[in-house]
Amino acid sequence: MCGRYTQKLKADDLVAAMSARDETGGGVAESYNVAPTSTMPIVVAPPAAGGGPGGAAGGDSAGPSDDDRSGRAPASRVLRLATWGLVPSWAKDRAIGVKMINARAETVATRPAFRAAFAARRCLVPATGFYEWFHPGGGSRRGQPFYIYPAGQAGDGGIFAFAGLYEVWRKGDAPLVTFTILTTGAAEGLAFLHDRSPVILPAAAWDRWIDPAADPAALAPLLRPAPVGVLAAHPVGAAVGNVRNKDPRLTDPVDLDPTVAQAVELAGGPAVAAADLAAGTGAASGRAGSAEARPAVAAVDLSLFELDPAEAVTGDVTARDER
Repeated sequence: MCGRYTQKLKADDLVAAMSARDETGGGVAESYNVAPTSTMPIVVAPPAAGGGPGGAAGGDSAGPSDDDRSGRAPASRVLRLATWGLVPSWAKDRAIGVKMINARAETVATRPAFRAAFAARRCLVPATGFYEWFHPGGGSRRGQPFYIYPAGQAGDGGIFAFAGLYEVWRKGDAPLVTFTILTTGAAEGLAFLHDRSPVILPAAAWDRWIDPAADPAALAPLLRPAPVGVLAAHPVGAAVGNVRNKDPRLTDPVDLDPTVAQAVELAGGPAVAAADLAAGTGAASGRAGSAEARPAVAAVDLSLFELDPAEAVTGDVTARDER
C-alpha cells in the first residue's frame, strides 16, 4: 500500500523534473511526511484547447488557458494541487476520501469509486520516496519503518511518479480536487515489508498515462510492480509514525536492534546495520544502514525504466482487500 510519502523538491525543481507548467499558485512545498488529506501537487494533462472541460484537475473553466492568452505553445503537463484521498463525484460527504487513498490496479477499471476517473482523469503523483513498515512475524503491532526511494539517490535528487487518479467534487462550498494512488503487487525486493506497493510509472509512459483520450485497457500493462534495481530502502526512526512530524531528518537511516535486523533478513529483506547495544553505537554512520549500501544489483536510473505497453501484466493479481 502507500500511506505516507515524501516530496522533497522545491517548486522550481519539481516543475523542471516533471517538465510541467506550474499552476499551483505558489502552493508547492517540500514535505518529508505526506499523510492522507494533505494537499499536494499532481501532474495532469492541460485543459482542452480553447477552454472548456479538459484533462486538467479542475480544468473546466469557460475561458482560454494561460497559454492560449499568452501565445505560448501549450504545455503537455500541468502541475496542480489536490487533496490526497479521492472523493467520487457522486459522494454525499467528502469524508469518504480518507478511505480512498489507494486504488487497487486489479479492480480500478470496475470499482464504482474509481472507474470513471480511471477512464478519463488520470494523473501523476510526484514523489521522492515513500514509507512502509516492517512487522516481524506479520503482526499488527507497531513495526519498524523503512524509507523507500529511487535506487542510487538516497538524498533529495531522485524523483518518481506514482500512477494516480483524480476527481472534482462539487457538493461543497467550492470545487474540491482529490486524488488517489494506484497500488499493485509488491515491488521486487520489498515483499518483506508489504504485499502491495504503489505503481511507479517510467518517465516514457507519463504522457500516455495522463492523456484523457488514451484507451484505459491499453494502459493496464503499466500497472505492475517495479522491477529489481528501481528502488532501494533503509530503516528510519519511529518519529515518522506521527503525522505531525515533518523534520527532514525523518528519512535519515538508523541502526536496528540486532533482533529486528535478523528478522528483516529472515523475511527476505536486505542486510541492514544492527546497533552494537553494548557500545551504544551502530554502523549506520559508516555505511548508511540502507539496502542501497550493499545492493544486490546495480542502481537503475528511473529515466531508463522502460515498460513495453504490449507486454501482459505479470505476477499475482489475486484480489485482496483494497489497500
